[in-house]
Amino acid sequence: MINITLAQINPTVGDIEGNLERIWKVLKEKEEDSHIVVFPEMALSGYFPEDLLLRYDFLTDCMKALEDLKERTKSLETLIAVGLPYLKEDLFNSLALIYKGEILGVYSKSKLPNYSVFDEKRYFREGNKPLLIEINGCKIGFSICEDIWYPDGLERQTALLGAQLIVNVNASPYHIGKQSFREGFIRARAEDNICFIAYVNLVGGQDELVFDGRSMVVDPLGRIVARAKAFEEDLLTVNLDLSIVKKRRLIDLRWREASYCVNHSVDIKKLALPPKKPVNNRLETNPEGEEELYRAIVTGTRDYIFKNGFEKAVIGLSGGIDSSLTACIATDAIGPENTVGVFMPSRFTSKESFEDAKQLADNLSIEFHTIPIDAVFNTYRKEMMLLFGELPFDIADENIQARIRANILFYISNRFGYIVLSTSNKSEAATGYTTIYGDMAGGFAPLKDVYKTQIYKLAIYRNSLGKVIPERVFHKAPSAELKPNQRDQDTLPPYEILDPILQLLLEENLAVKEISERGFDKEIVEKVAQMVRKAEYKRKQAPIGLKVTSRAFGKDWRMPVVNRYRWKH
Repeated sequence: MINITLAQINPTVGDIEGNLERIWKVLKEKEEDSHIVVFPEMALSGYFPEDLLLRYDFLTDCMKALEDLKERTKSLETLIAVGLPYLKEDLFNSLALIYKGEILGVYSKSKLPNYSVFDEKRYFREGNKPLLIEINGCKIGFSICEDIWYPDGLERQTALLGAQLIVNVNASPYHIGKQSFREGFIRARAEDNICFIAYVNLVGGQDELVFDGRSMVVDPLGRIVARAKAFEEDLLTVNLDLSIVKKRRLIDLRWREASYCVNHSVDIKKLALPPKKPVNNRLETNPEGEEELYRAIVTGTRDYIFKNGFEKAVIGLSGGIDSSLTACIATDAIGPENTVGVFMPSRFTSKESFEDAKQLADNLSIEFHTIPIDAVFNTYRKEMMLLFGELPFDIADENIQARIRANILFYISNRFGYIVLSTSNKSEAATGYTTIYGDMAGGFAPLKDVYKTQIYKLAIYRNSLGKVIPERVFHKAPSAELKPNQRDQDTLPPYEILDPILQLLLEENLAVKEISERGFDKEIVEKVAQMVRKAEYKRKQAPIGLKVTSRAFGKDWRMPVVNRYRWKH
């Protein structure tokens, strides 16, 4: 019997000393009941350090932290597996095994992802050697994240060498629908290799990524026997009877034939560890739907704000659905005492908008201010007329209102050190229906990867926890209120049509013709595609925001600004 603790922690990129202390705290807490404690991918450095990995001082500090951890463990009767950038001759994404002050082995990631938000081939060299250890007669192998996605890689070789348990350490970011896929392929690997798999994942936010945790253990029959919490730090200790692996392999002829063909000359160190007290395995439930998405956004927003040293956030409240939901997210992420709402009416702002914004702020118990913008707007108009003469009211006058509001928010930010949260969403960013340096501006955009139709669903979910968003907000037509009787649908297709088109165009990468063949009006699809193309220069200047779909504007979207291709075919 083996007790393994999956240490699902939330490290911070570059906070090497802080991450080391977090790891050490876990070890002191879990030594008594764990034969092995496993930390996520690059737990010492935080994931992903990007071009910090090109700095020699950063890498040497990571290696010094490893030495420090090694020295601290001299008195521990527990094996430790910890991820870090490992500098030796070249740079590797590695996992170090430590026992009683000695590094027993280092495993280096063999499959380096270089797609979507990942760019590991820019920094690391691929590893090519398996790593196994034997604890009290039980063989344990190790792999890192992407390795387990390949059915015939080092992870397979490790299993054929006799590993009854494969420990896979991860920094696997969240997006909608990923968990069911993730659990599916881990189950398949456990069944294929007739072994237990302990999948240890990072949790928390890092720039535009959010890691959902949900570390798990899968048995040789593909059953999830333990699962950690979602979007929270968690220490999951699991008791495993690894002897059942040998029994299962004995009756599987294909396995026995495959294992005979492997070179068994790999050095396997053996440890005899004292018995540990029995533990009860724990299987946390998976949040789904709007609950899962909302918790992801709250987690990513909280970590972006606090890890960057901000204490408070300021939001421009309009009385609309986007700013209402953003205020809810901020309140749940950092607390009502740290959330400030500012309502900035113009001559075009309805009385109902003020009432809804004020009611929301009262319901959330957040600080609320009203700052009218008409006087500033009139000053802008007067100065422009001195230069250009009498001009009719047009889109420039609409957009200057949004920019005045952004200036006010950033004055507050600059004066008091608050971060400005943008309220823009993916539907607006995709089509350019947002004012550059205006409502698009901010220090962080929680809803950047959320379509407008999803925002309504998230708002309904949030109100199910406690009715804070006024009911009228859900029913009034979306409007920027920058001119009389303005509605979003004056410029855009209805969101229930627009959003499915955008999803097919952006996430499924379909052409205009393919989308129209799915029942959408071809002229509308062409219009949407060209709006997306023309808005690229705006998106390049947008604030960073969370990735929650399979393809988000950010690291995952690298479209040229100068681009005349029309996406027709």
